Amino acid sequence: MKDGWHCAGPGQGEWMLARRLLVFSYYFPPDPSIGGARWAAMSEWLRRAGHEVTVITSRSNGSPDGVEPWVLRTFDVGAVGSVRRLLRRSHTPPSAVPATVHRPAPRWFTDVVVPDECLLTWVPAALARARRLLCEREIDCVITSGPPHSTHLLGLLLGNRRPAWIADLRDGWRFEALHPSWPTSAQDRLDALLERRTLRSAEAVVGVTPPIAEDAGARLGVLSAHVPNGWDPALDAELIGAARPTLDGNRVNVVYTGTLSGPRGRDPRPLFAAMRRLAAERPAVASRLRVVLAGRLNTDEQRLLARLDLGDTVEHVGSLSRVAAAALQRDADVLLLLSAPGHTSEATGKLFDYLAAGRPILALAQGNVAARTVRETGTGVAVAADDVDGIARALQEAVDGTLASAYAPRGLERYIYPGPAEEFAELIERAITQRTHEPHRPASSLTARLRVCPKTRQIASQRVWRADRGVFGRFLSTEVRNIYV
Repeated sequence: MKDGWHCAGPGQGEWMLARRLLVFSYYFPPDPSIGGARWAAMSEWLRRAGHEVTVITSRSNGSPDGVEPWVLRTFDVGAVGSVRRLLRRSHTPPSAVPATVHRPAPRWFTDVVVPDECLLTWVPAALARARRLLCEREIDCVITSGPPHSTHLLGLLLGNRRPAWIADLRDGWRFEALHPSWPTSAQDRLDALLERRTLRSAEAVVGVTPPIAEDAGARLGVLSAHVPNGWDPALDAELIGAARPTLDGNRVNVVYTGTLSGPRGRDPRPLFAAMRRLAAERPAVASRLRVVLAGRLNTDEQRLLARLDLGDTVEHVGSLSRVAAAALQRDADVLLLLSAPGHTSEATGKLFDYLAAGRPILALAQGNVAARTVRETGTGVAVAADDVDGIARALQEAVDGTLASAYAPRGLERYIYPGPAEEFAELIERAITQRTHEPHRPASSLTARLRVCPKTRQIASQRVWRADRGVFGRFLSTEVRNIYV
């Protein structure tokens, strides 16, 4: 980088401005979720490209051992001990291994706040910290990443004098939504209103899969683009010698990492039914098969496995850190992917870890991004998630080596960093250009303080801090009312 410029990419021979970026991501390491992994990798590779990246996240995710001055961890009511227990949230352990048994938050809480509970527990503190930061330095582009989709409201609440803004949808807000239907029609209308007003206010909307981006563009009329998740090759060195369960060398090990069931109807029962059928009809084949489950199990899944009594053909090795899970994936003979039927946008985060693992993939998926990606990259086969006969045949092909012999990967560069970061950097430039040419509406007295001359920044910062002590009251009384105008 020289004089605020950086090379656009290896061999490109072009120079681009180094940008100052502010990222809001509720999830961030040491939280082990894919939501945290996306912006941990994206931020690192954008920084390597010469950009200055600051991340505002929640303290509830815990803190790593090292010092990260570019990560600002703000107060979250959900991190308070009594509230955490009430919401059934487990502490994030130092090793970033999720709890073995997952208990979802109670519906009486998640069904009340629109669009989600983080609007109450985290957004006020994150907004206050962002406003102080914007008084201290110039920011070229703000990026909000959700779910939780209340994170995107932060871009809206920064006001009319904000920098360029990109809303990053890791899941659809109302398109194939994770959240079930709202209890009342009033809540549903408010949710639709918030989505429309928020995403239309951003300069660009990113979808982690093509259907999410296409829906935002077609239904909301916004500039949208698809930037996928990807594997971070910086983790490769950590995989060498990483502690992980030992697999049985005398069996064909079909490894699954992550949670089995999902909010969209992901269901492991057809898989287990196929295994029982294979054991009944081809016992010699079944005796050579072992399905290894690495991830947390909820109570229903534990009862299901105990009731089916599949013996040693299924092994649950507990929850693993992402590095240990990735190392286990590379030891596998076949990698198993589960998806929910009827959701075209689904491509779970582990798919991209699988693509980089160099092992054939058996995807229980049909008509969605996961199935299409596996087929297009030549990394495996896709079978409908509820097709018991088809799954049984695919398991037999895993045992007899057919899947391994057909493995012929191609076009994986887009799903391995720095590929996703380069795509996002291009969109950042488009958003900044668009924002530069937009006419600005008059700002409120509070948001007008965000762009001040250096001599008055210290005074402005103090005034914003005093105003933001009542930030949630201001949000309710002013910003939400503006949504209805």
